[in-house]
Amino acid sequence: MNIKILFFLLVFLSNSLWAGKLKINIKNIYEKVGSIHFALYNEAEFFPEKKGKILGLVKDAEEIFKEGLLIEDLKESNYAVAIFHDENSNDKFDTFLSIPQEKYGFSNNAEVFFGPPSFEDASFFVGIDDFVEIDIELR
Repeated sequence: MNIKILFFLLVFLSNSLWAGKLKINIKNIYEKVGSIHFALYNEAEFFPEKKGKILGLVKDAEEIFKEGLLIEDLKESNYAVAIFHDENSNDKFDTFLSIPQEKYGFSNNAEVFFGPPSFEDASFFVGIDDFVEIDIELR
């Protein structure tokens, strides 16, 4: 009986001990109102479409300004992050004539030219037991 419990604990704990972690910091939140929408992707084919994200989170802008965002238990892979600052808290990315009205950003501070950057430009690698910290500047 004790061997089964020990085996279960080892398997359970090993999943979180050998998993990657990602810390995301936003460097230029000037208006600490509203929320920050985060989307994490691991496939180029779906970046940055809503249906392709493997994780989507909405956090209070002031909380993110102070603490950043920690994502744990990531499998070894290439990832890319897309974010936007929803200042009016209407849960959508506001545009006017396809021009963004709210600030946004991508991992690696990937450049935007008439559309989102490629997954390759925004992606970074998280290893099995890595702690990766990235800074994203809103534009």
